[in-house]
Amino acid sequence: MKKTLTILSVALVAFMLSSCVEKSKKYQQLLAEKEAVVLENQNIEKEYNAALGIISDVENNLSAIRDAEGLMLIKGENDSQRDQLNSELIQIKESMAINRARLDSLSTVIEKSNKDRSQLRSTIKKLKAQIAEKEATIVAMQEQLAQKDQEIAGLNTQVTNLNEDLTKVTAEKEEQSRIIADQITELNTVYYLGATKKEMKANGILTAKYILRQEVPAEAFTKADKRELKEIVFETKKARVLSAHPTEAYTIVVNENNQSVLQITNPELFWSVTKYLVVITK
Repeated sequence: MKKTLTILSVALVAFMLSSCVEKSKKYQQLLAEKEAVVLENQNIEKEYNAALGIISDVENNLSAIRDAEGLMLIKGENDSQRDQLNSELIQIKESMAINRARLDSLSTVIEKSNKDRSQLRSTIKKLKAQIAEKEATIVAMQEQLAQKDQEIAGLNTQVTNLNEDLTKVTAEKEEQSRIIADQITELNTVYYLGATKKEMKANGILTAKYILRQEVPAEAFTKADKRELKEIVFETKKARVLSAHPTEAYTIVVNENNQSVLQITNPELFWSVTKYLVVITK
């Protein structure tokens, strides 16, 4: 019984001492400091994680710029590739501007902190320098793309002008070829007519005295190419050349069908005097 009272007395004293400690100002102060340290540690961890995220984003931007610099060496040969590369540069530039603002905000938070953040400050400073350098690189790359566009536009204008000149020259050449072809055709065009004296007089080819007129109607004649005309067949046994064609340049024979065949043995000589052949048939 006495032992039991002793234990209860000790417990009561401990409880009273504990209650006094919890209510003391020093205990309350220590408890507040502990909570502040925990909160600060949480803020530090939050700041650190945020810094890591920003640093990772910035490094990704820097890597994207390096990739774009490499692509610029192999792209830009056509409009779609240049447009794609320029669009990528704009997106990278916008993303870097956002990350630069995040770094500025992080720097402000770090400066307000009482803790040592020298390593983090150094990292942020280096990243800002790299961002500034790469932003200048992006501007230079965009200027190069713009210059390429101007050069290509100039070349396209030259090509268009050359194509127009070529089209003009080709048209002129075709026209000259057509004129020459027409002239050659005209030079080699001859006319022949086979008819009786009565028919020729009626068509105005012979005069009243059956003399060949100097100017005869071309529509009454058959047109031919002297380069291809080797002989002319007349539906009669008798035929005589009335026009002034050299006799040594042709012969007239009768074939098995009783047709008169005028054979031109020397075309150049035959057509040298006149291009109009008049043959009287009977």
